[in-house]
Amino acid sequence: MTQIKYATIYLLLFSFSSTVAVAQDIELTQSEDDTSITQQVIAVKQPVEDQAIQQRLENIITASEWIQNAEVEVNHGIVVLNGTTNKETHRQWVESLTNKTDGVIAVINKVEVINDSSWNLEPAAKETQQMFNGLASALPALASALVILFFTWLAAKLVSKLARSALKRKIKSPFILNFTAKAFAIPAILIGTYLTLKLTGLTQLAVTIIGGTGLVGLVIGIAFRDIAENFLASILISIQRPFNIGDVIVIDDIKGMVQTVTTRGTVMMTMEGNHVHIPNSTIYKSSITNLTANPNSRKDFVVGIGYDDNITEAQDIILDILESHEAVLNNPEFYVLVENLGAATVNLKVYFWVNNKQYNPSKVKSSVIRLTKRAFDSAGVSMPDEAREVVFPDGIHVITEPAQSSNKTPTKSQVEEPLTNQSEQDYSSDDAEIKQQLEENPLPDDSKNLLS
Repeated sequence: MTQIKYATIYLLLFSFSSTVAVAQDIELTQSEDDTSITQQVIAVKQPVEDQAIQQRLENIITASEWIQNAEVEVNHGIVVLNGTTNKETHRQWVESLTNKTDGVIAVINKVEVINDSSWNLEPAAKETQQMFNGLASALPALASALVILFFTWLAAKLVSKLARSALKRKIKSPFILNFTAKAFAIPAILIGTYLTLKLTGLTQLAVTIIGGTGLVGLVIGIAFRDIAENFLASILISIQRPFNIGDVIVIDDIKGMVQTVTTRGTVMMTMEGNHVHIPNSTIYKSSITNLTANPNSRKDFVVGIGYDDNITEAQDIILDILESHEAVLNNPEFYVLVENLGAATVNLKVYFWVNNKQYNPSKVKSSVIRLTKRAFDSAGVSMPDEAREVVFPDGIHVITEPAQSSNKTPTKSQVEEPLTNQSEQDYSSDDAEIKQQLEENPLPDDSKNLLS
C-alpha cells in the first residue's frame, strides 16, 4: 500500500515537471516568434476589437488609393476584403497588409483585378458621383454666398447713391461724379467679396484680394494698357476741359468740331463732314488749338506792287477797303506793312481780324483780296509779275512806236470788276452748318458723352 502511494506521488511530480518544461519551451518559442513578428505587425489599440481593426484597415486602404470601392468587414477577427484594383500587386499588398494587422485571425480576399480599358466608364461615373456629392454638400455655403453677394450689391449701390447726392453740388462733370461715387462703393464690394470667398472655403484667394497682390494692376498694366491710358486721359480731360462740345479745334493737323467725348476717345466732325475718332491719350499728349475759345482770328495775305508805284498810296487804298468792309473788325486794329523788296515788286502784307462765329474767315479773305485787286486796277497801281530770265538765241527785234501818254488808264475788264460776287455775298460762318450736320448725324453712344 505504501509503495503504491509513493509511485502515485512520483508520477504526479514527473507530470508536473514535464508540464512546466513544455510550458517553458512553448513560452520561449512563442516569445521568439513574437520578436520576429513584432517587427512587421501594425499596432492596434488594445484591446483588439473588430471595429478598431476595420477602421484601421479602411484608413490605410483609402490613403493608398490603390483599391477602388474598398469595403472591409471584420467578424471575430476574420476580415473580408471587397473592392477592385487594376494591378495584381495591389491585391496582394492589401492581403499582406491585413495579415500583418494585430488581431486578425484570417483574411478572405475578394478584391477583383480589373484590366484597364478605354471604354471603362466606371471612373468617370465615380468622379461624377463624387462631384455631385461635393456639390450637394456645398449647396448651403453657396446659397449663403449668393445672399451675401446680393446684400453686397445693395450696399454698394446705396453707398454710391449717397456719395453722388453729397457730391453733385461740388463736382459739375457727370463723368467725374459717377466715377467718384463708384469709388466710394469699392470698400463695400471688397468686404462682401472677402466674406463670400471666406464662406466658400477660398480663404487664400480672399486673403490675396484683401492683401492686394497687384493682380488688378498687373492686368491693367499689361493687357489693358491702352484702355487704362485712355481712361485716365478721359478723367483729366473732364477735369481740365480744354474744349467743349461744339468747339472747333485742331489736333495733329485735324480740324473739326467736337461732337462727343467718351471714356475711349473724342469724336470730331471735320469741315468736310467726316467723323474722326481720336484716342483721348493722343489728345491729351498733343497740342490742341481751340479756334472757338477766342472768336476773333487774324488773317493775312501778301500783294506786290511795282517799284514805280507809290507805296503809301497803295497802303491807303488797302486801308480804305478794310475800313469799309463789313466783316473786318476795327478792333483789333488792321494794318498794311511793307513785307520785303522782291525781285520785281515791293511786297505789302495785309493784316486784319475776323469774328469766326459770325463770318467765314476764308470768304472774308477772298473778298478783301479781290477788292484790293479791283482798287489797284482802278487807281492804276501796277502788280507786275516776278522777274524771269528769258534767253533769246536769235536776238530781239526792236520796233519803235510813238510815245503814249503816261496816264495809266485801267482796262475794261478791270473797271467792270464788281464790288461783290455770288461766291462772297454770304460771309456767315461755317460753324452753323457743321452743327446742323452734327444734329442730323448723332452718334449711337452719345449718351456716354463726358462733356454733356
